[in-house]
Amino acid sequence: MRVLQQVVFIILLVLFLAAIPWVIHINPIDKSIDWDFTRLGQIYKEFFQTLAGGGLGTYTIGSQTREISGDIPYNFTTSLIILLGGVIIAVIFSLLFGVFLSRFKLSRLINILLNILSSIPDFILIIFGLIIAVEFYQITGVRVLSLKVDGGALNLWFPICLSSLAPTLYLFKLVAVKYYQISGEDYIRTAVSKGMDLNYINLHHVYKNIEPFIIAELTKIISLAVGNMFIIEYLLNVRGITKFIFQSSQFQPIAIGLFSMLLISLIVFLSVRIVLFMFKRGIVHD
Repeated sequence: MRVLQQVVFIILLVLFLAAIPWVIHINPIDKSIDWDFTRLGQIYKEFFQTLAGGGLGTYTIGSQTREISGDIPYNFTTSLIILLGGVIIAVIFSLLFGVFLSRFKLSRLINILLNILSSIPDFILIIFGLIIAVEFYQITGVRVLSLKVDGGALNLWFPICLSSLAPTLYLFKLVAVKYYQISGEDYIRTAVSKGMDLNYINLHHVYKNIEPFIIAELTKIISLAVGNMFIIEYLLNVRGITKFIFQSSQFQPIAIGLFSMLLISLIVFLSVRIVLFMFKRGIVHD
């Protein structure tokens, strides 16, 4: 019952957010903001009638009117790959350098670098990444990104790297702090005094105690990646799911885009949980 209540609340919230441009009006006389909720009934009625008819509706870009159902599979898959790739990179990087390679000097240098980068806003980091990519192309002639809609792999791997920035900065600091705390526990000191291999200790003792914190913060990690993906897809002209939200002023595509984003986030959450479970059961389990 609690899960059902949460689902209903999320659906109502998404529908309300998508309808905000149609219920808010600027009063030209006193320049105040007026709310007109009388239009919600008609907007929602048309939305559910379209879904009941077996379609997702249409959206308009410029002078073109396109079917949402015809474009959403490719856009959905593109955004899913970008978001899933970014979160997976963040998890692997944070565990690799925050736990398993933390004793090397390279990890300490990376820790210092990430602490510096974490003080810079995400938007600035994304812009800085674009500038580096352009400068790299001018110096070497190697293209690492494409602003064309049909750029292929160039429209995927570079956005994936950019979308992993904020989750990596957040998760690496979390893992590093937890690793420092857990390393001072008595059972870790006992394992070290018995002469156990450090890799064995990190894998079978430290990781098992860090994993619950990663899972607990996974929703925040995904939300950071989603926030970056909105910026990345817009700046890099990626044909993703945010296209329905940014490039249309109609209720139908905005609502479909927001629901699709929720579904993508859920798939990423479950996928990362499965990966962590398989890693724990297949490698850490003894």
